[in-house]
Amino acid sequence: MSYDPAFSYALAVCHLADRIRGGGEFVHPFPGSERTMTLAEVQELQRRLTALGFNTDGSDGRVGSDTQRAVRDFQRKVGISPADGYAGLKVLSRLRQSS
Repeated sequence: MSYDPAFSYALAVCHLADRIRGGGEFVHPFPGSERTMTLAEVQELQRRLTALGFNTDGSDGRVGSDTQRAVRDFQRKVGISPADGYAGLKVLSRLRQSS
């Protein structure tokens, strides 16, 4: 994701590699029904996760591996399925409810 930080790009590259190896379709559809979060929304998500004890390694507005791990741990804790680490608007909305 250092080349292109878009989730859709990274997912497409990984899925293509899986398909070349003989893998099948996605188990869960890509959450494309949500709009992309703004920088301020990602920073808010990171701050809220950190306040709840989930380590995002800061609130820089970039969703890296620490933020994905924190989102996944939060999803598991509150019962969001699948717990895929996708930092989207649904997770932010749930975080706002948790405050």
